[in-house]
Amino acid sequence: CYVVWDWGPAAVTTYFKQSQTVAVGLFFGLGTTMLAPYFMGFAVAYRALARRFSRSLPLWAAAAWAAAELARSRLFTETSFFSGNPWVLVGYSQAGFDALVQIASLTGVYGVSFVVIAVNAAFAELLLAAAGRRLSRSAAWCLGLALLPTLAALAFGFASLAGAERESEASGTQVAVVQGNVGLESRWRSDFYGRNLDTYLSLTQEALERGKPETVFWPEAAMTFFVGREPAYRSVIARTLAPGDAELLAGAPHYEGNDYFNSAFLLSPRGGLLARYDKQLLVPFAEFFPLGNIDLLRRSFGRIREFSRGDSSPPLPTRAGPAGIVTCNEAWFPEIAGRRVREGAGYLVNLSNDSWFEPNFSAQSFDMVRMRAVEQRRYLVRASTSGPSAIVDPWGRVLVRSEPITAEVLLGTIHARQERSLYGHSGDLFAVACALLVVVGLLAGRQVAQRSGSR
Repeated sequence: CYVVWDWGPAAVTTYFKQSQTVAVGLFFGLGTTMLAPYFMGFAVAYRALARRFSRSLPLWAAAAWAAAELARSRLFTETSFFSGNPWVLVGYSQAGFDALVQIASLTGVYGVSFVVIAVNAAFAELLLAAAGRRLSRSAAWCLGLALLPTLAALAFGFASLAGAERESEASGTQVAVVQGNVGLESRWRSDFYGRNLDTYLSLTQEALERGKPETVFWPEAAMTFFVGREPAYRSVIARTLAPGDAELLAGAPHYEGNDYFNSAFLLSPRGGLLARYDKQLLVPFAEFFPLGNIDLLRRSFGRIREFSRGDSSPPLPTRAGPAGIVTCNEAWFPEIAGRRVREGAGYLVNLSNDSWFEPNFSAQSFDMVRMRAVEQRRYLVRASTSGPSAIVDPWGRVLVRSEPITAEVLLGTIHARQERSLYGHSGDLFAVACALLVVVGLLAGRQVAQRSGSR
């Protein structure tokens, strides 16, 4: 995981303006704290299960891994002091393998992890047996059993894709995604208040000339001013939108009293404020500060010191249908996207600010985000500050995608959907079942060991 998180130190130096020494120390400290307990728990469970279930060990190992990933993702999430860490779950490594990831519509990403770990655990046991020159029918049986989940997942995946004909563009809604690739300093310095607006307006004009999008999407924090309190800025935006009769969904800060929010606004072609979503799952240290007395990692954005958590709100009523907003890191959590769909979202929108990270981070984040489309069987529109931005269909297939670190415009067609996947109905039932199964297996093994010892 340290290799996968290679972007961490650079993000700390860029975002928090800390030295390289501090950045590396925080990188290893946070990585160890947020990952090691779960890996250690899996290792302990694996060793105990190996003593009891030799032939079926890969399946037990896969269940234990899925349980550990569920704990890592869900523990402390949406608390006032920290958040779960769903980064680099094994299932995300299969993003792009369309047939295999379809199982996520039944089990969530944890089912994809289950399949991958089962096969790898079987091969690991096979290699250990070969190294000890103790290959047997048991090892072969172990491998064969581990392949069953893979074959079942692939069979389901190919069947799902075969029945997933691309929906007609004529019956959908054309949308545009604008990726401004505006540098970090011009978003947050007070003397650049509103400066990047011309970039987004110019690219929006290009989108309106190339097609007829009914809804235009800008990324998180694209508007660096308080759009709700700036009628003059809204008037400028309206002059660009009105000729194409397009509405705009874009990120901007918002404040009420002493509370500041990381928000997404829906603006009419005439610049009127139609609806707003305030981000609910904030990033520790970046958007709120769980350790209030430690000033080391505080980052001041002009008037904004830290954000407040938004209240629950319905999907935004866009022309393309009810839009479930999952801002930036909210899209990393399967349960957040599931909540948006239960609230009535016909499609998902991920507004993201990736400019203060390296491209490797953004690529990994995109692999995570596109899994939400499969899990919920919803179109997903991703508008990133520096890419990749994309439109993804309900089977995780990328319809259009931008290049990273470029200013670019994407056009595509989406469809609002009403039906919900099995995972949308059941949530993390599969991963919870894995956790309960492992507990039962560990207790059963302990009882057997105790009876053997008493003899």
